[in-house]
Amino acid sequence: MPKPNHKEALLDAGLAAFHHRGYHATGVQEIVSSAGVPKGSFYSHFESKDALGLAALARYWEDRAKARALLRDAGLPGLERLDRYLAALGYSEDGCLIGNLTAELAQLDAFRQDLSRLWRQWTDALSQCLADGQRDGSVRTDVPATELARTVLALWEGAVLSAKVERSPKPLNMARRTLRHLLAP
Repeated sequence: MPKPNHKEALLDAGLAAFHHRGYHATGVQEIVSSAGVPKGSFYSHFESKDALGLAALARYWEDRAKARALLRDAGLPGLERLDRYLAALGYSEDGCLIGNLTAELAQLDAFRQDLSRLWRQWTDALSQCLADGQRDGSVRTDVPATELARTVLALWEGAVLSAKVERSPKPLNMARRTLRHLLAP
């Protein structure tokens, strides 16, 4: 019988709890109980709750790599790639962990650097897709791709917050429709 992987169980439990309840509302005891591991196991795998929080944030980003790959699909026009990407992100009643933790933790040095790096990477991926769309004629060219990317991200994260409050994917669908109209030439 394989030995249980306590680190993965803790990471899974921490990610789920941080996403659902928030970072400050989640305690180490809740995480170890949910993971079904002894509390001592927590500190043998993670130096602190912050260390687990950063690992959970990295895992969340990694888990969305397949969706981000849609932004690079050279077989589709840029605007269609963006729309498929946003559709692939889907709806979660818990919202977006990156957005949630940014609102909750951006003022903490332990998190600000990683959150800032993820926002830059996210903006860069969107910007490249939109620049491709400008070259293929599917995206307007009167606004620089980087500005469009930042606007897309701001509008999308706002829609994610609305969807969280409304407990409905309707704001996300509305954001996708609006972005298609705003970005088209």
